[in-house]
This record gives sequence, C-alpha cells and structure tokens, in this order.
Amino acid sequence: MSTDDLSRSSTEGHRLLRSSLEIGDVEAARKGNNYANVSANGKSGWKKNLKQSPPWARKRCIWIGLVVAAVLILGSLMFLQKSNIVEQIRMTPEQDHDIPAPPSPSTLPEMDGSEKPVDFKSPPPPPPPPQPPTVPEVDKFEKPVDFKIIGLIFFGRPPVVAILDCYLKKNLVTNGGFLDEVHFVVNTDKKDDITYLDKLIATQKLYKKIDIPELGYNSVWEHSVEPEHMYIKIDDDMVFFDDNAIANIVYTKLNHSDSFDVVANLVNSPETGWLHYHFGAVHSYLPETVPPPEDTDPAALGPKAWRASALPTWNESGEMSFPVTMDKPDNGDVLNANRPEAPPFKGHRWLPLPEPRQPKIYKTPISHSEYNPYGPDWKSWALAAQVHYSLLENIEKDQLHLYHYGSSSPSSSEGVWDMAFGRMNINFMAIWGKDVLDNLPFDGPDDEHELSVGIPTKLGRPVLVNTHAVAAHFSFRTQHELYDTDLLARYRAYANEMVCTKDNQIPIPEDG
Repeated sequence: MSTDDLSRSSTEGHRLLRSSLEIGDVEAARKGNNYANVSANGKSGWKKNLKQSPPWARKRCIWIGLVVAAVLILGSLMFLQKSNIVEQIRMTPEQDHDIPAPPSPSTLPEMDGSEKPVDFKSPPPPPPPPQPPTVPEVDKFEKPVDFKIIGLIFFGRPPVVAILDCYLKKNLVTNGGFLDEVHFVVNTDKKDDITYLDKLIATQKLYKKIDIPELGYNSVWEHSVEPEHMYIKIDDDMVFFDDNAIANIVYTKLNHSDSFDVVANLVNSPETGWLHYHFGAVHSYLPETVPPPEDTDPAALGPKAWRASALPTWNESGEMSFPVTMDKPDNGDVLNANRPEAPPFKGHRWLPLPEPRQPKIYKTPISHSEYNPYGPDWKSWALAAQVHYSLLENIEKDQLHLYHYGSSSPSSSEGVWDMAFGRMNINFMAIWGKDVLDNLPFDGPDDEHELSVGIPTKLGRPVLVNTHAVAAHFSFRTQHELYDTDLLARYRAYANEMVCTKDNQIPIPEDG
C-alpha cells in the first residue's frame, strides 16, 4: 500500500470513529477505531522499514522526494503565472488602454458566404518590424529658457561682418531665434573699424559692445563671458550658416553634457574639408583665366549673382587643372601674381566643369585635400574657393544633406562627429561660460588649440561636431587670395536676397 493510500485510510478511520461516537453507534465506532489503527500501523511500519533499509536506499528515497517536491513547486508557479495572464486578458479597456475592447456584434461586418474560412491551424503572422522612434524635426526645436544664449563675435573685419549682421539679426530671440543677445568683442585697434562697430551696435538693442583692456585671446575670453550663460562663439568672417545651425549645436551641447564644446560643420576647414570631399559635397570647379565679356548675364556676374546654375561651363584651352602650392608661408603673405597658383585676376569666378563632372574632380584642387589641420585645406586659397562655390551650388539645389555624416544620437536629426581630441577650428561653436572661466588663463596664445585639444584632453571631455549645422567660414590668414575671387559678392547677394530684411540690405561697395 502506498503512503497516500495509508494516509487516506487513517483519515477515513478517524472520521468514522468521531461520527459514530457522536450518534452513539458503538459497533460502528469500534470498526472505525480498528480501521484507524490499521492505517496508523501501516504508516508506522513504512517508517520502520525505511529506517531498517540500507543507506543507499534511504538516499535514493530522499532524492526522489526532493525531485517530487521540485516538480510540485514548479507546477504551482506555472499555474500562478497562467492565472495572472488570464487575469490581464480579462482586464477592461478602462483598466489597460493597450488592450482594445472587442467589437460589439453590431459593428461586425456582415458575411455573404464568400469569405475564406479562418485557418486556426496556421501560425499567427510575424510581428511587424520595430519602427524608429518618432523624433521632432530640427526646425521645431524650442529655445531653452533656463539660461541665456549669447552670440560672441570677435570683431575686426567690417566687410564680412556686414554679411554676418543679417544672420545674427535673423537669429535673435525677438525674431524667433535662439540668441538672447549678441556681444561684439573689440579685438582690433583700427579706428575706422571701431567706428563701423559703433554704428552697427546702434541698429539693434540686443547688440552690445565689449571693450577689453588689452588685445589677445586670454583677455578676450576673460572679459567677455559669464559662467551661467551658454555662448555661441562666431568668427566675424562667417558668411553663411543654415537656419537651424545655432539650434543644432545648442541641443547637441545639452544632449552631450560630457562634451567640452560643440562645433558646427564648417565649410572651409581643414578638419571637415576632407570629409566633405569624400562624402560628395564638393563639386568640380576650376577658375576662369580670362575676364568675362562685358555683356555677361547679370545672374552670372554682378552684385545680384550667386546661383551656380547661371554660371557658364568651364571651357578653357589647355590642361584641365590648377596648381596647388604648399610652400606658402602661414604669416598672411599673398602669393606673387606671377606664380601659376596665384589668382588669374581680381574678381574672377570659378566655373563648373563640363559633364560628366564628377570623374573630373580628380583634376581639381580638392583632390589634394588631407585630413590634416595644417594641410592644403588650410593653406590653399584654391581649395577654399572650390568648397565655397560647391556650397553655393548645394544651397541652390537644396542639398545640404550632402554635408550630413556622423553617428546619430538621439535621432537622425543629429549627426555627431567626435574629434577624438584632435584639433578643430572653433569658428562657430557652443560652449558654457563656466567651462572657459574655470580653465583660464590658457597655457598659450592659441585659444583654438586650448579649446579643442589642450583643455578637452586634460579633462577627458571631447569636442563634437554637429554635421547638420552647416556654416561657412570665409578664409584663414593663409587664404587672403580669396578676396581676389567674386565669392564675397556672391555671399552678399545671397544674404540680401534670402536672409536680410528689406530694411537691412547690405550696401554694395563701389568696387562691386
């Protein structure tokens, strides 16, 4: 007899004994008592036999008991889990909005007998693939209100500041932009330039002039920032930045608080130029070598010309190429006009090569591009001219996406390129005032090195580039020959048509 049988027999015997005594049936009580005794003796005998068994048998019984207990516990857990699932399915839509209520009979479609019967044996269809998260468009960024965002301009070159002025005013908070104020730091001792700045400050109440006790970047930073504000440092020769450039670098700075500063995706920069070339944002151009005829279409030449589509195709005699020099000193000297790599004439244009253009790009200056902060992209005015003309073409064709690269975090609206503690131009960047002040004075006069390499490396906080924030830097001191192209006039024409208000048109100088 099994243990369970013995247990049931003993229980039945005791029940019969209790009920018989309650009704006075002595004979039945005697039978119930005997039945209980037999069952109890059976149980006692089983225990006695187990104790008299050899050790290996007792161990086997113990292991069997443990296995049975484990199976019973597992079965109980599975039963509880199944009960919980059933209970969730029974929840009403008011309790769980993720579970739709079943349709009422009145909402079910009528059947006409032509429908295929449901195949209950077929497996359910696979779930749809996961969709990327829905993210807001860049132009829907809302301006942060917990701190001020201040444009910081190191002033010194009025001809290009005249273009920059339109972009700054468009991005003021009073015009729906991010800039609460714009501070012009006087980094020049030229009286005419300072007079120009005073007149410019008077045109906008959110413009402020910052005088410093001495020239030099240590002095500029020390006397122009406060710890609680975020600063958008913008060089005075930025000639274009897209509508969302400031919003992009601000949000990348907020999203990546570990970064030291965030820089825009600069056109005409040795660090980004090579990338633009290899990602297809630079196109095939060469300079014209003889002046165009006087009856040239005004859309192709003149104070209102900026569209690449109006340019004639390059059709010069001789070899399709233009030399690039690397032996030019970096002190700002201009190339001798007799050198083959010098500008062909003042005010010249760069023209698109005949189709197919892309295979011919290897004959143009950009083919010398290097990922090198001191390479051809920094020294060569010719490379700079080609990337500027390419940008104007991309603007006209609405294809600034050609500049977008880098990992995206948290969404595809943010392309991030980590400079990995390599040098980066800081012509257009977002940085907290506190991060600057906590690291003054700089170890040397080169604030770009300090803010992109020295301090970030020391703190272990990288410099990031937001590649969706496209901004054009006109020239370095090694590229002064750019002023012999018509590029400045083209950027002025674009700004007057697309950025400046009717009341803030940029005057056209007498020389065009």
